[in-house]
Amino acid sequence: MAPKTPPEPAQHYPFFYSMSRKRETDLLVPHSSRGREVSAYLSFVIDYYDQLPPFSIFIHAGESQQHNDLFGPKTKIVLENLRLEAVRAKGYVNLRCLHSPGCPSHVHPKNPTEFDIKNHDTRAYFAQIYKALFGADKPIPDVLGGICCAQFAVSRDQIRRRPKGDYLRMMNWVDKESKQMVDDYGVGWVFEVVWHVVFSMEDVQ
Repeated sequence: MAPKTPPEPAQHYPFFYSMSRKRETDLLVPHSSRGREVSAYLSFVIDYYDQLPPFSIFIHAGESQQHNDLFGPKTKIVLENLRLEAVRAKGYVNLRCLHSPGCPSHVHPKNPTEFDIKNHDTRAYFAQIYKALFGADKPIPDVLGGICCAQFAVSRDQIRRRPKGDYLRMMNWVDKESKQMVDDYGVGWVFEVVWHVVFSMEDVQ
């Protein structure tokens, strides 16, 4: 599954969501245009929740990505080296190999800095955002840490550890509630911090 913008060719991916505001023929339309890849990824989970393949690989559409690290920028080579046995065993696997940035700690939701508060940085709202995304019953963690960015593989069983309604709640936050706190870029950054939590992994990976 990949989100794409107009200049990127749509090849080799069974599910392509267009993030262009102008409708592109034969490409899927996400539930929202906010949050860059976030809306595309969540839309796929929501749209195909009952028909998911055994493994879903979430990637950006361009042939080369700056987030690809160990095997170079070409996504094709990254995918050739992905071991589905690892995805089956772990449930969720980030396609980056380097732990920095993001590990061992990335955001401290309960303790934003004075700088973050003064400058209305997204980190200043993270406790509120966490509750909105994951529900009032889930305790706010002291720290969030996970491998950076937004390319990963997830098993069907791992996606379904959450009910579909959870993903709908997240999409509602992206499309509506987030506008009061963060801009479009901020939505994408929030999810780069919490994708592993979205797919039911521990707060610190």
